[in-house]
Amino acid sequence: MKNNINIPHELFRLKIKELAEEVRIKFAKKGLSDIFDILSETAFLIRKPLDIEGLSGFITYFENRFIVYLNTNFTLGHERYTAAHELYHIIYNEDILKREKVFLDKEKYKEEETKADVFAAEFLMPEDYVKEIFYKFINVDKEEVQPKHVVRMHNYFKVSYKAMLKRLIQLNLCSMAKYSELVEISSLENKDKLQSLTKEEGYNIDLIIPSKENYIPHEYIMYVKANYENGKISYDELKEALEFINPIGKLV
Repeated sequence: MKNNINIPHELFRLKIKELAEEVRIKFAKKGLSDIFDILSETAFLIRKPLDIEGLSGFITYFENRFIVYLNTNFTLGHERYTAAHELYHIIYNEDILKREKVFLDKEKYKEEETKADVFAAEFLMPEDYVKEIFYKFINVDKEEVQPKHVVRMHNYFKVSYKAMLKRLIQLNLCSMAKYSELVEISSLENKDKLQSLTKEEGYNIDLIIPSKENYIPHEYIMYVKANYENGKISYDELKEALEFINPIGKLV
């Protein structure tokens, strides 16, 4: 890995790229392309603000179903990347998830975590399409890329500014030497500058602010209740399964 911005070696990337393409085609045949729709097809997707420092999202395995929690205190662009990361785990780490219940030990499964990150980039920002859009709408030398160019690209692919910048460097569309200069605007201190530039380029700022979305699928609540009514889980387990999603849990 290139340690400064965590870009994977090319052979490793290409192997994961094949997996991402297979998954994308699989869901495209079902008419699904948005990452949230795809994740909802494979698991119960819960999106809500979580007051847990540094936790973008996680998966649990409950009564034969995967449940994915995404932290909407992060920016929407970041959240979409996390969603693709978790999709990799569900598809390629099913046995581990079923055994461990919660996939949180990043040190124990470091390689799978790395693969999931690479998968997210390959899935959300397909190499050929990124190049096509770059040459169609940007088309500057890799030494001439400016923040406004990254803004245009990351809004097109609905990812974060920083994720898009790394992808442009990875695909040799932007010079590695430009990274420090270009990444600066995506820092927390410069959020106002990035928001202003985004508006100047004609985009809304949805991708670069937290959505604070609070979405719990009704099917999840019905599923938990049915398991309780069928004697598969205790009342305490029912309460535990629902307490995380209060105030909806108060309806029980």
